[in-house]
Formats: sequence, structure tokens, C-alpha cells
Amino acid sequence: MSMVGLTLLGKVNRILCAAKHGDPQIPFGSINVIFFGDYLQYRPVYDAPLHTEFSAENKKKFNKLPSEKEIQQRVARSLILEMNCVVKLTQQMRTEDIRYLQLLERLRQGQCSYEDYELLLTRVVGQSSVSLHEPPWNQAPILVFRNEIRTQVNHRSAIHNAIQTDCDPMVCVAHNFCKGKPMEEPTLLKKSLELSDSKTEHLPGLLPLVPGMPVIITQN
Repeated sequence: MSMVGLTLLGKVNRILCAAKHGDPQIPFGSINVIFFGDYLQYRPVYDAPLHTEFSAENKKKFNKLPSEKEIQQRVARSLILEMNCVVKLTQQMRTEDIRYLQLLERLRQGQCSYEDYELLLTRVVGQSSVSLHEPPWNQAPILVFRNEIRTQVNHRSAIHNAIQTDCDPMVCVAHNFCKGKPMEEPTLLKKSLELSDSKTEHLPGLLPLVPGMPVIITQN
């Protein structure tokens, strides 16, 4: 539930009611639904949070009839208010590091200490204690915020892999077209190869490869 908004919840309710051919006034088409997640949520993307209040003051403020989207959000909000059974899970199943678990608990309560800050510094890439070339970091999945960072990490990993295996890296260069014709102007061609793959349908301009390097194939 941590990423679910009122619009999405309303759609789920409407789809289940239609699928069961039931009374739309019965929540979720009379299907038993179990929700998992954290209600202390960030604001959902392009959606209203589950805790949104539709008060009479807001109605007077806007002084207009609600849209279909707002109606569905109000329905979803009423569904949330009908929940009468909540189970709080207290046993941590993800984190085995006790010290880090205690840090997360203090972070949740806004009570972090300087020792917590120093612990987090030991997990920042670039510190002397953290190297992407050594275990366990060389086998750890890396989550990044932007595609450009992901591309740079992949390039650096390929170069390091080439050094380790004493192989020359191969670079696959994209053949870019403009209005159906191959690009030939050097400056334009250089700029197109430097574009982030988020702007080129996830196709990189330069793709370094090394024999034996692990890759993920998304299309075959």
C-alpha cells in the first residue's frame, strides 16, 4: 500500500466489481482483499494519498461539481475507512544486520545519531572500506536514481571485467538515423551517441562488451 493512491485503489475496486458481475456497492465485488504495506507513505505519483480528506470545506473552496476521477477517489477513501482489521508485523524478515536494523528504526522515528551517520558512510561507494571490485560489493545489485548513472556503472564494470580477464573490450556502436537517412555529420553523430538511453528507447549509443561478462537480455 505504500505506493497505492486513491485513484489506483478505486480502479481495482471497479475492475473487481465488474469481473464478479456483482453489486458495485459491495466493496471489491465481495472478494476478500488483504493489503500489505506501510501507510506512512510518500505521496503516490500522479495520485492522491490514501489519507486524503474530502471535507466540506474543500468542497466549498472549489465550489464546483466533482469530476469522475474525484468521485472514484472518494469511493476509494470510503473503502479505506471501512477497514476494521489491521495486523502489525513486528518481526523483521529482510534485514539480518542487527546494527543496521536499529539504525532503520531510529531513522523511522527521526532519532538518528552521529554513530548512525558514520555507519552509513561505510556503505558509500568511494570510501576506503567500499570497493565495487571486492566482495560482497562486486556481486551486489546496484540501484540508481537516473539512467545516466546506470550507464556509467555498466561501462566501468565492463572495463574492470576486461582488465580482470586480460581481454580487449568490444564496443558496439549504434547506427543512428535522422528522418530515415543515416547520420553522417560528425557533430550530430557524436551528440546522438552521447544521448541517455532513456531518450533512445533504452538503446545505448555505445555498448561495451567483454567475453564472459554477465549481461541481462530483455529481448531476443
